[in-house]
This record gives sequence, structure tokens and C-alpha cells, in this order.
Amino acid sequence: MNRHAKQIIGLSVFAGVCLAIGMGLGRVWIVGAQEHHPVSINTRAFDLQPIVEIVEKLNPTVVFVHNTSYVRTRSSSNRYFGFSDDFFEEFFGGGQAPRRNRQQEGNEIPQRGSGSGFFISHDGEILTNAHVVEGLRGSENPTIEIRTIDGKRYPAVVLGMDKALDVAIIKIEIQNAPYVQLGDSDATKVGEMVVAIGNPMGLEHTVTQGIISGKGRSSRMLDPTANLVAGFLQTDAAINHGNSGGPLINFKGEVIGINTAIQPSGQNIGFAVPITPVKQILNDLRTGKPLKRGWLGVSTVDLDHEYQDSLGISEGALVERIETSSPADKAGIHRLDVIVGVDGKSIKSGTDLVDAISSRRQGETVRLELIRSGKKQTVNVILGDRDNMDNGNGSENKPPTSGNDLRNETSGTMNLEKTYGFQVGTLDDANRRTYQVPVNITGVVITSVQPRSSASNRGLAEGMVIQSVGTKDVGSLEEFRTEVNKFNGKSILLSVRERSARGFTIPATIAIPVMPPSVTK
Repeated sequence: MNRHAKQIIGLSVFAGVCLAIGMGLGRVWIVGAQEHHPVSINTRAFDLQPIVEIVEKLNPTVVFVHNTSYVRTRSSSNRYFGFSDDFFEEFFGGGQAPRRNRQQEGNEIPQRGSGSGFFISHDGEILTNAHVVEGLRGSENPTIEIRTIDGKRYPAVVLGMDKALDVAIIKIEIQNAPYVQLGDSDATKVGEMVVAIGNPMGLEHTVTQGIISGKGRSSRMLDPTANLVAGFLQTDAAINHGNSGGPLINFKGEVIGINTAIQPSGQNIGFAVPITPVKQILNDLRTGKPLKRGWLGVSTVDLDHEYQDSLGISEGALVERIETSSPADKAGIHRLDVIVGVDGKSIKSGTDLVDAISSRRQGETVRLELIRSGKKQTVNVILGDRDNMDNGNGSENKPPTSGNDLRNETSGTMNLEKTYGFQVGTLDDANRRTYQVPVNITGVVITSVQPRSSASNRGLAEGMVIQSVGTKDVGSLEEFRTEVNKFNGKSILLSVRERSARGFTIPATIAIPVMPPSVTK
């Protein structure tokens, strides 16, 4: 073997040894890194091209909606999600009526509003919010006009609307309209990038960009009396007056929501109706027939820490009240049942439950998975008609409770201050007079609440009447003490009524945690 060949072989061996050593050390370093490392994201340079492409392709699908109504008097009888016309008018482009004087009283005057919409078919079907095309101020048969991106104007007719979801389909006579693809809002993730297109403040085809800030937001975040049937998508993409009815679009170019409302006291807190429940009723809307949404007949409470502590359940919808003769009542649903599933779909909150039930129809049978007294059960319920539901006070709710270091007193009251921070007394004649409790209300009355206590922090107050502890009604101190002692060391759940200007309220479930040692002096 010549000298040159030996050099080549020697260098090859040396390189192989170095490579082996390097791989061994690298493996050690990698293992060490894998054992101790923070969560990281493989970032890439942000590419603006998807937004540009979305705008170029989808802008022509968005239209300007003009609503002209003729009204005689102001009225706020129409409501969407429980919100009045005034709410949407203030934030989405209504309120352009001329001021009335005495000569105008009783005469029809024009009331003009505006919003957005988008094509969902080539032959001119447009999806928008119901409040955008409904008669303003209670008027009937408004004139709806559509202006497309090329400036052309078309008269529109309303095919159908659903006020409970605040959605409507309208139609214009056009052929080969560019239209959107409807996506899956259920699959949308918090943090996902989105684009909103609409006509805010009369600025047509304005584009804003942001993310999905949250899902399943209750309309009660905007109005405590709101009557929602689906949880909003929350976004920080800027929306303003006139955006209502416009599309919220993901980076696949799919519409995942209909921009509907904003939180006026915040900044960049907007809400969109999710598109998946809208897709489920499109064919119904096209027929113009009223929707017969399913109704269960319960009110629920989301499980916060105190409820979780008392019930030993981490998520679900806690049944607080059941309407008399409702489908839930007839099916044997109990107060303090925790509904955790509907037909196999997981239920994590009251909003999830409303969404699941309202997507079904009157007369359908649903299978509820629930937890009752720690045991899983399944109950079949035939749904009623949501439009004909009984909104009376004929329901009752009872929560679980706990007691710790309780003792009787000769005064006839039970001292709960050391554990929860309040005391109760019997509803005898004297206490009924003192706290103005009518004879038809039974239970025990709260006679004192310790400042800064668990009871005070959770809203208990002197004069409230406790009607049940856990799932048991209580009519005396002995019954109250017996039920409280069953849940030693846990948060107690009380069914409580309080006096208001119109009399005593319907029962509400309140969870009272055990006070920390620093407070129980």
C-alpha cells in the first residue's frame, strides 16, 4: 500500500472516530435538554400574504345593508339575545331618524339603520343579523337595500330570521355572486388569527385583523337579562358601528362567525355569533317557518371552586332551578344534579348546555348524562318548545352544604360564625315581623352576618331566608343543623331567598366556603 493510500485511510478513520464521539456527546446534550426545557414555539417570520389574499378574494362577498323603517312612536319591544333595539342601534349604525316636534307626533317618520352582510350562495342569498333587517322601533315591513362592492344597489327580501340567534337570510336578484365558505366554529381555537370585514361608521369594506380572544361567551356579559341560545366568539379584531352582520373569517378563508355586538365599556372586545349553530338552521331559515327550538326547563350555575369543593365535581352545569311541568321536571331531573353531557357531547358550563339544547328541536329526545349524589346517571328527556316555555317562578333549587364546629344556643339560634360567618334563627312570629317574611315562605332566617366572612363575601345578608341545605328542605333549626353536619369540612350550598321591592325573590343557590383560621377568631 502506497503512502498516499495510507493517508486517506488514516484520515477516514480519524473522521469516523470524531463523528462517533460527536454523536455520543450530542446525544448526552440532547437528553439533558429534553429533561429540562420550557415550552417553546417554533416561530417563523410573520407572513402578511394570507390577509392580503383573504381581503382580495372575500371583500367582494361582503355587502352594505341599508334598512329604512317608518315609525310612529318609539318602542323597544324587539329584543335579540335579550338586548333591545336601542342597544344595537347605539353600537351598529341606527338612530338616524330626524327629531320629532309636536306637529310630527303620530306621523310616520323615517328611521334608518345600516349594517353588513355576506353572500352565502351564487344566486344572491345573504347572511346577516336579524336586528340589521328587522323593523326599527317596532315598525313593520322595512325597506331593505343592498349595495355591493361595485356600487350597485338591489332591493332585498327577507327569507327568514331567528331572533334568538340573531341571524337572518335575505335575498337579492343577482346571478353568479361571489360567496363565502362557511367553516366550523366549534373547531376554532382561542388565539387563532381572524379577519373582520364590514362597513363601520359608513366606511365600506373596512378590514380589521385580530385573534379569537375567547369562546362560549355568554350574552349576559353584556346584559344580565339577555336570553342567549349560543355562546359568542370573542375577538379583538376591531368592530364598530355598522360592522354588525359582517363576517369573521379564519386564515383558511372560511367564515366562522357573524360580528354582532361589542362591549362598549372596553376596548377591542367584540362578539360574533358562531357559524356552526347558524349552519344547523339555514334550511329552516330559507323556508321562513318559525323555528321550534328545544327547551329543557332548568336554570343552571357554573361550578366555581366552592361548588367543586362541595360536590366533588370539576365541571358541568349545576341545576339550580327546575320549571314546574317542564320537560326536565317530567323526566325527573333533580335540583343539584350536575349535567355533564348531552347525547355524548361534553357539557362544561351552562352556556354549553343552552347551546346543545337550543340546537335541537321541539319533540326530540335527548340523553342527558348527569351526576346525582356522586353517582353517574342517564336520563332521557323529550324537549319542549322554547318559544312557549314557562318563565314563571314555579321552580325550586337545592344545594349541598357542610358544617364544622357547630353548636346550639339557648337563644334559639345556631352559631355558624366560627365556620362560615353567619347565624340563623327560626321563622317564628317575631322574626317574621322583624324581617317582613310572609307566612307562605318557610325555612330559617339569617339573623346576622360577620363582616369580612365567607358568608359576607358570598353575598349572604341579614333577613335572607334559607329554604334548603343540599337537596333537603329545612323548616327548623334542627333540620338545618342535621343537613349541615352531613357535609363536615366542605363548602355548604344553600338555597336562599331575599326580600326585594316586589317581595321575596325566587331561590338562588349560594356556595359558602369554610373560613380560614385567620378569620375564625
